Parts: sequence; structure tokens; C-alpha cells
Amino acid sequence: MEKKLVVIRQGSQNGSDIINDIIKTDGWKLETIELSKGEPLPTNLENIDGLLILSDAMNVFDQSSSPLTVYLNS
Repeated sequence: MEKKLVVIRQGSQNGSDIINDIIKTDGWKLETIELSKGEPLPTNLENIDGLLILSDAMNVFDQSSSPLTVYLNS
């Protein structure tokens, strides 16, 4: 049975396409959610076998210029 992995992306991560290719090669069904495009988060995790959350490159000095965005489903 094929396993399902949900990749949640915020922003434009360099290299995430490489990660996606590796995951697909390993036999996972891949669903990508682009938070920066307003795509909704899953409402439950029942049929999801894995979750990968990617964000833009950031360090401690970036918080004032690029504050972390938190997305919540209500």
C-alpha cells in the first residue's frame, strides 16, 4: 500500500523539489500545500502517514523583519 506524505510549504524553499523527487522515488504519494498561496491545512491527519513542514531560511536576527506566521484552521 502506498503511503501518503503531506508537505506543507511556506515561501519559496530552494531545494524542496529535490526532496519531493526523492520522496516520490521511495514510493510515497505526495501532497504539497502552499501556505503562501492560501491553500488550507488538512482538517485531520487520519489518512496521512507523514508530515513534512518547510519554511524559508531564517535565523534569530530575521524575526523583526520577517516574523513567523502561524496558520490555524478554525
